[in-house]
Amino acid sequence: MILSEVVKQTDKYNFHTHTQYCDGKVSMQTMAQAAAECEMLHLGFTPHAPIVCKSGCNMPFEAVKEYLSESERLKDIHNSDMKVWTSMEIDFLNKDFGPHIDYFQKLPLDYRLASVHFVPNYDGIPIDCDGRYERFSQRLHEEFRDDIRYVVEKFFEHTLMMIELGGFDVLGHFDKIAHNASLAHPGIEELSWYEAYIDDIISKAQTSGLIIEVNTKAFVEHKRLFPSERWLKKVLSSGLNIMVNSDAHYAEKVNSGRKEAFDLIKEIKQ
Repeated sequence: MILSEVVKQTDKYNFHTHTQYCDGKVSMQTMAQAAAECEMLHLGFTPHAPIVCKSGCNMPFEAVKEYLSESERLKDIHNSDMKVWTSMEIDFLNKDFGPHIDYFQKLPLDYRLASVHFVPNYDGIPIDCDGRYERFSQRLHEEFRDDIRYVVEKFFEHTLMMIELGGFDVLGHFDKIAHNASLAHPGIEELSWYEAYIDDIISKAQTSGLIIEVNTKAFVEHKRLFPSERWLKKVLSSGLNIMVNSDAHYAEKVNSGRKEAFDLIKEIKQ
């Protein structure tokens, strides 16, 4: 079954989850059981893919074979009630490392979800700009001289480069930098240069035929979706295919925020 057709036919899915092979807090089996209990028909495993820079969140290269085997095992277990999909959330670092490279293209994945988490500092060293604001604020000061515009522009430039180079099916949380950036610089999302980047990303995603993820991970705690409601309206009007994922790291959050996101999407479309 084609991924784009699945998300048009049913809401009973989650194609973005993290488990024991990266920074997830539960086993794949526990996550699958939680999804089945929510009566999901499709579950995608997306561990943070191996990466060539220092990271405490990404799966090591040596764990890939075991991960793929465990995913196959769970496919067999849940064959009668839920389709399990094998994937990864692949980071983009630069033109030499991203979902487009041979390593990821040759892995037996059912689909590829790609996201930007790292922004290069002035020396070209990838710095993780995801996560809680306290850590981001420290890195903004130490690595980026408190230049929030530089960080945001590099985040979006890498997103655009990642789309151009291709090799993936789903664009993950394409404005996630907004959460930390708006805390560092309230109102940054209202600036014209910021919106211009959003428009460019949507336009290039249309050309590439990507599925846009509506990420609900921050909804319960921060009442925020990625993309935000303002940009979600643009995405929906563009005709791009979307999927609503919880980006769950805990089993109890496998369906977190998804109903609210679907309700908002329905309201926008009316």
